[in-house]
Amino acid sequence: MKEDLQTVKSLARDLRGDKESPRTPREMLAGYALAARAVDKCRAVLVGWEGDYFSNCPLDQRWLTFTGIDYEAFKSFVATGATDEKIADWIGRHAKKRPQPEIDMWNKREGAVRIS
Repeated sequence: MKEDLQTVKSLARDLRGDKESPRTPREMLAGYALAARAVDKCRAVLVGWEGDYFSNCPLDQRWLTFTGIDYEAFKSFVATGATDEKIADWIGRHAKKRPQPEIDMWNKREGAVRIS
């Protein structure tokens, strides 16, 4: 996969200082809580705009572990400049297949995480 950091920059949130914040854990992407937030932090890290945020932090790892997605593969795909829609499709193809009620229960629990 070819990196396109200019496109990533156009999609990234600037997490330095108080400029912007990543999306909340409740915001869904590809049917998963935490995923949109993980994308925001990953894009910011790729373009050097992460501020005090970390990509692949313990919160991101909870989502990655649940889905069975490898962080480096995820980061490499995000680095192509993929839109949220393309990332959602990629997640759908790479996530561990689980029954929807299991995903729903996980989303309810993980989406309720409070960020200090």
